[in-house]
Amino acid sequence: MKKIVLSITVSVIMLMAFITTSFAQLPLRVVVNGNRVNFPDAEPFIDDNGRTQVPVRFVSEALGAEVSWEGSTKTVTISQGDKEIKIVIGKKDYTINGEKNLMDTKALLKEDRTFVPVRFVSEGLGARVDWDPAVRTVYIDTREKGDIKDDTPKDGSIIEVDGYLVPNDTNIIIAKAQESKTVETRIFINFMMPDFEKQIEDLTFALENKFGKDIANEVKKHVERKKSREHYLPEKYIYVEETNQFIWIAESIIEDIAIAIMVPGYVPDTSQYDDVVVEWEN
Repeated sequence: MKKIVLSITVSVIMLMAFITTSFAQLPLRVVVNGNRVNFPDAEPFIDDNGRTQVPVRFVSEALGAEVSWEGSTKTVTISQGDKEIKIVIGKKDYTINGEKNLMDTKALLKEDRTFVPVRFVSEGLGARVDWDPAVRTVYIDTREKGDIKDDTPKDGSIIEVDGYLVPNDTNIIIAKAQESKTVETRIFINFMMPDFEKQIEDLTFALENKFGKDIANEVKKHVERKKSREHYLPEKYIYVEETNQFIWIAESIIEDIAIAIMVPGYVPDTSQYDDVVVEWEN
């Protein structure tokens, strides 16, 4: 494979990231005990009452609860240990262990999915619920506070760039691929930018929130092999089974490391390397 120097400049990529971030509506996210919940076929939304509605099964199962549905009464039952929540579609009242409670909104059916207000279900199961409007994210936690690892950047200032959470002061570059059939997102870290070690930390933080800790640590372990701008880093593909996509860490022979998040379902082939690079250069 021939060695290739990427022709995209840092300033152009930063401009792309700024433009995309400024005009894109951030997607709603749900994070349970530090892990993002994926919704493969129906996305959360904010209803007319200002409540975040989520497909009940995915969040409930992330909390370790079981879900059942009774079609004749349009009742969804969420069970976890000694707790049982019953919610009827279209009604504001619901029960926790038989005791009646009242919501300020209603559960509903949409896109062949049962949607429930995430706060009432989560708190009914004993979880803490927080909403961060800056990144449109619902944080749900059942852990004791002393058991939660504090890996959030100390200044607490987190932004979202093209679907990835990063510290506001990050020096890594994230940009959506424009009109690419193979690359979804491009991420760059660079020895010529300040604090390369922090760039790796920020990269790990972004990937962990997107793909989980194991994938993030695998990427981190590989990029840490590059000890200086002159040091050679071989390419590496990492498969993310949960999202059915590859992460390509490109061969690095200069000061930057380029990481491509491939589109879901795309399977790289050694005979197609040059085609992938063309996508990067467009």
